[in-house]
Amino acid sequence: MRRGIEYCPVTAGVDAVGDRWTLLVLRELLLGSERFNDIHRGLPGISRSLLSARLRRMRAHGLIMRALDADGRPAYRLTPAGAALEPLVWQLGDWARRWSFGDPTREQLDGGWVLWRLRQFVRSGALPRVRVVVEFALRLEGVPDEHVWLVLSPGDDVSACRVHPGYEVDVWVSADLAELHRVVAGTATLAAARRSGHVRIDGDPELVAAFPSWFAWRAPAGDLDTSLTDPDS
Repeated sequence: MRRGIEYCPVTAGVDAVGDRWTLLVLRELLLGSERFNDIHRGLPGISRSLLSARLRRMRAHGLIMRALDADGRPAYRLTPAGAALEPLVWQLGDWARRWSFGDPTREQLDGGWVLWRLRQFVRSGALPRVRVVVEFALRLEGVPDEHVWLVLSPGDDVSACRVHPGYEVDVWVSADLAELHRVVAGTATLAAARRSGHVRIDGDPELVAAFPSWFAWRAPAGDLDTSLTDPDS
Protein backbone atom coordinates (compact mmCIF):
# COMPACT_ATOMS: atom_id res chain seq x y z
CA MET A 1 0.00 0.00 0.00
CA ARG A 2 1.29 3.45 -0.84
CA ARG A 3 1.99 5.55 2.22
CA GLY A 4 -0.27 8.51 3.01
CA ILE A 5 -3.47 7.25 1.40
CA GLU A 6 -4.73 4.93 4.16
CA TYR A 7 -8.46 4.40 4.52
CA CYS A 8 -8.86 6.18 7.87
CA PRO A 9 -11.46 8.71 9.08
CA VAL A 10 -8.81 10.67 11.03
CA THR A 11 -6.81 11.07 7.82
CA ALA A 12 -9.92 12.25 5.99
CA GLY A 13 -10.71 14.72 8.78
CA VAL A 14 -7.19 16.15 8.80
CA ASP A 15 -7.36 16.55 5.03
CA ALA A 16 -10.56 18.59 5.42
CA VAL A 17 -9.62 20.84 8.34
CA GLY A 18 -5.94 20.26 9.11
CA ASP A 19 -4.31 23.34 7.62
CA ARG A 20 -3.40 26.45 9.65
CA TRP A 21 -6.42 28.56 8.76
CA THR A 22 -9.51 26.36 8.27
CA LEU A 23 -10.42 25.98 11.95
CA LEU A 24 -9.79 29.70 12.50
CA VAL A 25 -12.14 30.60 9.66
CA LEU A 26 -14.69 28.25 11.22
CA ARG A 27 -14.20 30.08 14.53
CA GLU A 28 -15.05 33.40 12.90
CA LEU A 29 -18.18 31.96 11.30
CA LEU A 30 -19.23 30.40 14.61
CA LEU A 31 -18.81 33.83 16.24
CA GLY A 32 -21.20 35.37 13.74
CA SER A 33 -18.99 36.78 10.97
CA GLU A 34 -20.41 36.09 7.51
CA ARG A 35 -18.98 38.75 5.19
CA PHE A 36 -15.48 38.48 3.78
CA ASN A 37 -14.22 41.69 5.42
CA ASP A 38 -15.54 40.67 8.84
CA ILE A 39 -13.89 37.24 8.60
CA HIS A 40 -10.64 38.88 7.50
CA ARG A 41 -10.76 41.37 10.37
CA GLY A 42 -10.84 38.54 12.90
CA LEU A 43 -7.77 36.80 11.42
CA PRO A 44 -4.63 38.90 11.84
CA GLY A 45 -1.83 37.62 9.62
CA ILE A 46 -3.85 36.16 6.75
CA SER A 47 -3.76 37.90 3.39
CA ARG A 48 -6.95 38.53 1.48
CA SER A 49 -5.80 36.25 -1.35
CA LEU A 50 -5.04 33.40 1.06
CA LEU A 51 -8.40 33.85 2.78
CA SER A 52 -10.13 33.68 -0.59
CA ALA A 53 -8.29 30.44 -1.33
CA ARG A 54 -9.21 28.94 2.04
CA LEU A 55 -12.87 29.86 1.59
CA ARG A 56 -12.89 28.18 -1.83
CA ARG A 57 -11.28 25.07 -0.34
CA MET A 58 -13.79 24.96 2.51
CA ARG A 59 -16.65 25.23 0.01
CA ALA A 60 -15.15 22.35 -1.96
CA HIS A 61 -15.06 20.25 1.21
CA GLY A 62 -18.70 21.08 1.95
CA LEU A 63 -17.96 23.02 5.16
CA ILE A 64 -19.41 26.37 4.08
CA MET A 65 -21.74 27.78 1.43
CA ARG A 66 -21.75 31.16 -0.27
CA ALA A 67 -25.07 32.99 -0.58
CA LEU A 68 -26.47 36.52 -0.60
CA ASP A 69 -27.48 38.22 2.62
CA ALA A 70 -30.58 40.37 3.13
CA ASP A 71 -28.79 43.32 1.52
CA GLY A 72 -27.85 41.31 -1.55
CA ARG A 73 -24.17 41.08 -0.60
CA PRO A 74 -22.11 37.85 -0.61
CA ALA A 75 -22.09 36.01 2.71
CA TYR A 76 -20.53 32.76 3.90
CA ARG A 77 -22.50 30.40 6.10
CA LEU A 78 -21.77 27.06 7.69
CA THR A 79 -23.25 23.94 6.19
CA PRO A 80 -24.47 21.21 8.57
CA ALA A 81 -21.06 19.55 8.13
CA GLY A 82 -19.25 22.76 9.08
CA ALA A 83 -21.55 23.49 12.03
CA ALA A 84 -20.91 19.98 13.35
CA LEU A 85 -17.26 20.97 13.89
CA GLU A 86 -18.19 23.53 16.56
CA PRO A 87 -17.33 21.25 19.53
CA LEU A 88 -13.94 20.52 17.98
CA VAL A 89 -13.14 24.23 17.60
CA TRP A 90 -13.92 25.11 21.22
CA GLN A 91 -12.44 21.90 22.66
CA LEU A 92 -9.20 22.65 20.86
CA GLY A 93 -9.16 26.05 22.56
CA ASP A 94 -9.88 24.42 25.94
CA TRP A 95 -7.00 22.01 25.38
CA ALA A 96 -4.63 24.86 24.47
CA ARG A 97 -5.58 26.86 27.58
CA ARG A 98 -4.58 23.88 29.72
CA TRP A 99 -1.50 22.63 27.94
CA SER A 100 0.08 25.09 25.51
CA PHE A 101 -1.13 28.63 26.14
CA GLY A 102 0.84 31.34 27.94
CA ASP A 103 0.60 35.06 28.46
CA PRO A 104 0.25 37.27 25.37
CA THR A 105 3.44 38.73 23.95
CA ARG A 106 3.66 42.46 23.33
CA GLU A 107 3.35 41.78 19.58
CA GLN A 108 0.01 40.04 20.22
CA LEU A 109 -1.49 42.97 22.14
CA ASP A 110 -3.90 44.63 19.73
CA GLY A 111 -6.65 46.93 20.93
CA GLY A 112 -8.57 46.71 17.67
CA TRP A 113 -8.51 42.92 17.68
CA VAL A 114 -9.64 42.59 21.29
CA LEU A 115 -12.48 45.06 20.69
CA TRP A 116 -13.60 43.08 17.62
CA ARG A 117 -13.61 39.88 19.67
CA LEU A 118 -15.71 41.57 22.37
CA ARG A 119 -18.13 42.65 19.66
CA GLN A 120 -18.46 39.02 18.63
CA PHE A 121 -19.06 37.97 22.24
CA VAL A 122 -22.06 40.29 22.70
CA ARG A 123 -25.22 38.50 23.84
CA SER A 124 -27.82 40.61 22.05
CA GLY A 125 -30.68 39.22 24.13
CA ALA A 126 -29.04 40.46 27.33
CA LEU A 127 -28.58 44.07 26.21
CA PRO A 128 -30.67 46.98 27.53
CA ARG A 129 -33.54 48.14 25.35
CA VAL A 130 -31.79 51.42 24.68
CA ARG A 131 -28.51 52.18 22.95
CA VAL A 132 -25.47 51.96 25.23
CA VAL A 133 -22.04 53.34 24.32
CA VAL A 134 -19.00 51.84 26.06
CA GLU A 135 -15.65 53.62 25.90
CA PHE A 136 -12.51 51.55 26.54
CA ALA A 137 -9.24 53.14 27.65
CA LEU A 138 -6.63 50.45 27.01
CA ARG A 139 -3.37 50.75 28.92
CA LEU A 140 -0.02 49.51 27.63
CA GLU A 141 3.25 50.49 29.26
CA GLY A 142 5.29 52.96 27.27
CA VAL A 143 2.54 54.21 24.97
CA PRO A 144 -0.48 56.53 25.41
CA ASP A 145 -3.80 54.92 26.30
CA GLU A 146 -5.73 53.70 23.27
CA HIS A 147 -9.42 54.67 23.22
CA VAL A 148 -11.95 52.51 21.37
CA TRP A 149 -15.73 52.24 21.58
CA LEU A 150 -18.53 49.67 21.42
CA VAL A 151 -21.97 50.89 20.42
CA LEU A 152 -24.56 48.41 21.68
CA SER A 153 -28.02 48.91 20.21
CA PRO A 154 -31.18 46.82 20.64
CA GLY A 155 -31.28 43.80 18.36
CA ASP A 156 -28.08 42.73 16.63
CA ASP A 157 -26.77 46.21 15.82
CA VAL A 158 -23.36 46.26 17.52
CA SER A 159 -20.50 48.43 16.24
CA ALA A 160 -16.81 48.45 17.13
CA CYS A 161 -15.25 51.88 16.58
CA ARG A 162 -11.70 53.21 16.60
CA VAL A 163 -12.99 56.81 16.37
CA HIS A 164 -15.56 58.39 18.66
CA PRO A 165 -19.02 57.33 17.39
CA GLY A 166 -20.58 60.73 18.15
CA TYR A 167 -22.89 59.51 20.92
CA GLU A 168 -22.73 60.26 24.62
CA VAL A 169 -20.76 57.60 26.51
CA ASP A 170 -22.67 55.60 29.12
CA VAL A 171 -20.02 53.21 30.47
CA TRP A 172 -16.26 53.70 30.80
CA VAL A 173 -13.89 50.71 30.95
CA SER A 174 -10.25 51.29 31.87
CA ALA A 175 -8.23 48.13 31.31
CA ASP A 176 -4.69 46.83 31.19
CA LEU A 177 -4.50 45.63 27.58
CA ALA A 178 -2.70 42.38 28.41
CA GLU A 179 -5.21 41.51 31.13
CA LEU A 180 -8.15 42.24 28.83
CA HIS A 181 -6.62 39.84 26.29
CA ARG A 182 -6.48 37.19 29.03
CA VAL A 183 -10.13 37.78 29.92
CA VAL A 184 -11.20 37.55 26.28
CA ALA A 185 -9.09 34.41 25.77
CA GLY A 186 -10.63 32.77 28.82
CA THR A 187 -7.47 32.45 30.93
CA ALA A 188 -8.70 35.06 33.42
CA THR A 189 -12.15 36.17 34.54
CA LEU A 190 -13.54 39.66 34.46
CA ALA A 191 -14.34 39.51 38.17
CA ALA A 192 -10.74 38.65 39.06
CA ALA A 193 -9.42 41.38 36.75
CA ARG A 194 -11.64 43.92 38.48
CA ARG A 195 -10.63 42.82 41.95
CA SER A 196 -6.95 43.15 41.02
CA GLY A 197 -7.52 46.63 39.59
CA HIS A 198 -6.47 45.62 36.07
CA VAL A 199 -9.99 46.42 34.83
CA ARG A 200 -12.22 49.22 36.15
CA ILE A 201 -15.79 49.85 35.01
CA ASP A 202 -17.56 53.15 35.73
CA GLY A 203 -20.85 54.75 34.78
CA ASP A 204 -24.50 54.35 35.64
CA PRO A 205 -24.60 51.77 38.50
CA GLU A 206 -27.29 49.65 36.82
CA LEU A 207 -25.34 49.48 33.56
CA VAL A 208 -22.09 48.74 35.36
CA ALA A 209 -23.75 45.89 37.28
CA ALA A 210 -25.22 44.46 34.07
CA PHE A 211 -22.06 44.85 31.96
CA PRO A 212 -20.61 41.34 32.58
CA SER A 213 -23.84 39.68 31.45
CA TRP A 214 -23.71 41.37 28.04
CA PHE A 215 -20.90 39.11 26.82
CA ALA A 216 -20.47 35.36 26.33
CA TRP A 217 -17.10 35.07 28.05
CA ARG A 218 -14.91 32.12 27.07
CA ALA A 219 -13.57 29.79 29.71
CA PRO A 220 -12.23 26.22 29.79
CA ALA A 221 -14.87 23.50 29.97
CA GLY A 222 -16.10 23.12 33.53
CA ASP A 223 -14.86 26.54 34.64
CA LEU A 224 -17.37 29.13 35.82
CA ASP A 225 -16.85 32.72 34.79
CA THR A 226 -17.46 34.35 38.16
CA SER A 227 -17.89 37.74 36.53
CA LEU A 228 -21.49 36.68 36.00
CA THR A 229 -22.15 35.71 39.62
CA ASP A 230 -19.55 37.28 41.89
CA PRO A 231 -21.24 39.90 44.10
CA ASP A 232 -17.99 41.89 44.18
CA SER A 233 -17.87 42.20 40.36
